[in-house]
Amino acid sequence: MQNERFKSTMAVIVAVVTVLGAMAACMATVASSNAGDGDFTGLETAIRAQKAESINHIYAYQHYRAFSDYSRYLELGNLMYDPNADEKASIANGTIQREVWGIASGISSIFFEPRYISPDGTYDIQRELDEALAEDAQNADLNPAPYFEESDHQRRRSSSLTADMIVFAISFWFLTLAQVTDRKIKYVWAALGIMLGIAGILGMLIARYVV
Repeated sequence: MQNERFKSTMAVIVAVVTVLGAMAACMATVASSNAGDGDFTGLETAIRAQKAESINHIYAYQHYRAFSDYSRYLELGNLMYDPNADEKASIANGTIQREVWGIASGISSIFFEPRYISPDGTYDIQRELDEALAEDAQNADLNPAPYFEESDHQRRRSSSLTADMIVFAISFWFLTLAQVTDRKIKYVWAALGIMLGIAGILGMLIARYVV
């Protein structure tokens, strides 16, 4: 009678361990899938950020080139002033000066933003790049780091749960051995199986709340 009760108890514990092992396998699969999704989303975000940065650099340096043309025409206009020139030359120089300054004004109003001109007369290209990136970040997610961090977290969880599956498998083996053994050593097998089962449960909790 006692032997039958022991075998029945072992059968119940084996069933519980089997269910727990299946749960660990399911959780490991979900975590692995989430890790893959995180990698994909992170890679997609990184590509989007790199694309935005490349486009911003292209536009910024186009604007910088326009600023260089603006500076050249502005300086050319300044050079047209000659305090020693006669009246006729001054009129001619003044006409040319107004033309080149008009070109400079047209360039500054169409091809780049004058607000990026620093007080010292240089073009603050880094400010333009920073503002363009900030504007892009308002319209789309450009930070891949959180996705890769979450992916690593899910991958560690999957690895921990996979190790739990092995623990539950060994526990199942010891419990089955205890179930089919008639000698007193069956209690040792049962104890080992139960301890491993408890260790597996602790591992699942750690993977769920700690890892």
